[in-house]
Amino acid sequence: MTSPAWNINSEYASIESAAFTEDFAFVENAIATIEKRSAQKDIKNLQDLFILKEKAYTLAWNMSVYLQCTISVDSTEKAAKAKASICEDQMSRLNQACISLNMWIKTCDEASLKQVLAHPELQASEFTWDRMRKNSDLLLSEKEETLLEALNTSGHDAWGNLYSRLCGSLKCELKYPDKTETVGLSQAAAMVRHKDEATRKVAWNAVQEAWSEHRETSAAIVNALAGWRHEVIKKRSYKRPQHFLDSSLHYNRNTRETLEAIMTACHQNLEGLRKAPLMMAKIMKKPKLDPWDLVAPSPLGEAGKNISFSEGMETILYAFNQVDPQLADFANMMVKNQWIDGRVLPNKSTGGYCTEFEKSLTPRIFMTYMGSDRDVVTLAHELGHAYHSWVMRDMPRAQRHYPMTLAETASVFAETALRDVMMQKAKNDQERLEFGWSDLESAASYLINIPVRFDFEKSFYEKRMERTLSPEELSGLMDQAWNKWYGPTVSNSDPLFWASKLHFSIPGDANFYNYPYTFGYLFSLSIYARRKELGSQFMKTYVDILRDTGRMTAEDLVQKHLGEDIRRPEFWQKSLNVVLGKLNTIEKLI
Repeated sequence: MTSPAWNINSEYASIESAAFTEDFAFVENAIATIEKRSAQKDIKNLQDLFILKEKAYTLAWNMSVYLQCTISVDSTEKAAKAKASICEDQMSRLNQACISLNMWIKTCDEASLKQVLAHPELQASEFTWDRMRKNSDLLLSEKEETLLEALNTSGHDAWGNLYSRLCGSLKCELKYPDKTETVGLSQAAAMVRHKDEATRKVAWNAVQEAWSEHRETSAAIVNALAGWRHEVIKKRSYKRPQHFLDSSLHYNRNTRETLEAIMTACHQNLEGLRKAPLMMAKIMKKPKLDPWDLVAPSPLGEAGKNISFSEGMETILYAFNQVDPQLADFANMMVKNQWIDGRVLPNKSTGGYCTEFEKSLTPRIFMTYMGSDRDVVTLAHELGHAYHSWVMRDMPRAQRHYPMTLAETASVFAETALRDVMMQKAKNDQERLEFGWSDLESAASYLINIPVRFDFEKSFYEKRMERTLSPEELSGLMDQAWNKWYGPTVSNSDPLFWASKLHFSIPGDANFYNYPYTFGYLFSLSIYARRKELGSQFMKTYVDILRDTGRMTAEDLVQKHLGEDIRRPEFWQKSLNVVLGKLNTIEKLI
């Protein structure tokens, strides 16, 4: 099987289809109704409007996902981009219309809140609404909140859209000794995972050159996003000071103590964790890694090996089946239903993601599958995300949306299951070392590279409070963070990582889109380690954890299911010990 194309036409035949038109019209009518009736605060009217609001958001997000999928595959799709602009405006108007309702939730008395929540279709919203009320003292006036939301589409969100379109249109010049080839950014970025080092180096340099030509635009994007957020923070801090991390912590449903515990534990174990990139270099017969080696596949095994999509899926299905057959059955269903897109296309966006259609509650996976070991791991990662949403599909919408910290639980769990089986299937030390490469790469990525991103972004936001930063200054901050965590394990930093990494340019509440990966990696290891202990009850416990991710804070979730306090570095140390143990085992193999 070649890399598959997904089927999204099962949701809408096209943007001109009757179904799309009807959904768009429903949202328009909902906006008009909410605008007309939101001033009436009697209980029955409020209940009706909150139910209507949920239905409107379901359809608005459904259309947004369809357009995102369309544009991700082909960033030059003019009709889809035009419709996306119209739908973004509609979403903004829906957000504005609902501001009065949201403010009522945050400021009403407890008795009125309970009366509204008494409706069977709204009871599931209790946790979400309680979280909203915790920030009631950060509210601006209703007029100010409406104005802020109105400006979002052409202001804050527009910068993220600019970055996405830039990624889709960038071309990279692959400069080989005997020829030059032009490819899209997503293909060049995928080639950095190639088995052949010369190819990786050419691709990495091509990506660097492409972003270097657009470094001023990239700097303008990250500066504008951070500046916008700082300004909003200032305006909201009239009753109590708000730190630039506070919104991320609230969004991710974890405390500052938890974040500090994670980073403290990682830094205290840095000497041991640095064994990962050093051993990768040793296997490559180098004194240290070059920047184009960080996501390279194992250099061991068959030279020039390319793992077909079918072979990759076969390995994943076998690994998932060892955990539980229902996990493998789900992954197999994803392929049969054509819910995965792995094609290599010239105008395809970079990266990979899992999304979900809100109407049908069916997931879709997007990636560029080039046949590397890393691509197989990425596929398993995104299948984990898809399974997470799948086991929650019967739950109310208000309880299905989980934060980034807990969103990475199932994805990294799936990666871990894949690596575990690959190691178990090894016939000799040579194969064990080859499969152990994936553990080395994951430890270096989640426990070194992610903290690099966090430290860079934190330093950037601190300095951005005073002024905008030039591309050179941004690269300087990246170098500092890189050197702090990687130290002598790499030959050079990646000075334009702030530009090439999508996560720094995502609008909305997704700033600091980094530390949740470290959280998810270590948390999933903690869950995975309990497989033998729980035996036949493991899968039920695992699914119960996933189903609670949309209706609990991170701290409460872990306390309920594992009986642990994640605000203490000791919790994270247990998982770090598992990682360090794996590194020591691989070191002996080397």
